[in-house]
Amino acid sequence: MRLFLRALLCAALLAPSVEASAQTWPSRPIKLIVPTGPGAATDVMARLLADGVSKALGQPMVVENMPGASGILAHQTVARAPSDGYTLLFSNTSGLAINLVSFKKLPYDPARDFASVAMVCSLGPQMLSVSTGLPVKSVSEFITYAKANRGKLSMGFDNTAGAAAFAAKLLNSRADLGLIEVPYRAPAQMTQDIAGGATQVMISSIAAARAVVDAGKVRRLAITSASRFPGLPDLPSLSETVPGVVMNGWFAVVAPAGVPLDVVRRLNAVIGEYLKGPEIQKRLLDFGLATEGAGTPESTALFIRQEQDNWRALAKELNIEPQ
Repeated sequence: MRLFLRALLCAALLAPSVEASAQTWPSRPIKLIVPTGPGAATDVMARLLADGVSKALGQPMVVENMPGASGILAHQTVARAPSDGYTLLFSNTSGLAINLVSFKKLPYDPARDFASVAMVCSLGPQMLSVSTGLPVKSVSEFITYAKANRGKLSMGFDNTAGAAAFAAKLLNSRADLGLIEVPYRAPAQMTQDIAGGATQVMISSIAAARAVVDAGKVRRLAITSASRFPGLPDLPSLSETVPGVVMNGWFAVVAPAGVPLDVVRRLNAVIGEYLKGPEIQKRLLDFGLATEGAGTPESTALFIRQEQDNWRALAKELNIEPQ
């Protein structure tokens, strides 16, 4: 009984401090960890968000880059951080979903170790493009041409971007094209090769292909979002011709599990208000991304769980074994 009473006393003493932290947060700078290096699109978006959130909260949100290892280091670091609202993660499709089916063992649990805060971008599609030397101007023409030249066309994709790799494999499988898959470690080399004719087909982000498209070396054919992308309304969705080939990258802010709910809700509200601004919406479109708002912490958590299930099913369909 004495031990039980002591436990109750400790709980009573701790409860006010947790409540107080939720009421007074933030009283010092907040760290936003980003799983890519400086200058990458993810980093730029995180810095835009951090700037807007800093102004709204009255405390600096400081971006810290932790690139490499498919975002594992960044996610592991945040998973082990204190649950006080002062360490956040600008996470993405790879870190919270694709890594689940790409690695046999992770040093963090995407489903257990994080509290969902807010969506930032839920529309980050890939794009199907071909060399202008190919005599095709539509997805249906491309499919017909590819099947007539089975085994002769090569398709490049950025192997460091999980969504691009999966989109390439899914299209090749669902449409039965027989394309030679060529993984790249750098988008710049991939776009250089398709512009020069070393490869004929490319699955990439909209931003990665922009320079070669503008130079007239590459022709856009379709987007991998379920519906047409707001920034390119004349570009058809790939699923209009090949049903089920839908691939969207996404970005969300998460925190270590156990962060006070008041802190999570305040962050969600601030991020949601910032995402309504025309400047951030335009910048996202420039990157080939779009936002549907921050949602709620609950809707963000549901979205991430559904994405995890989708990627597991996709890996099974494509016979992709974790390494």
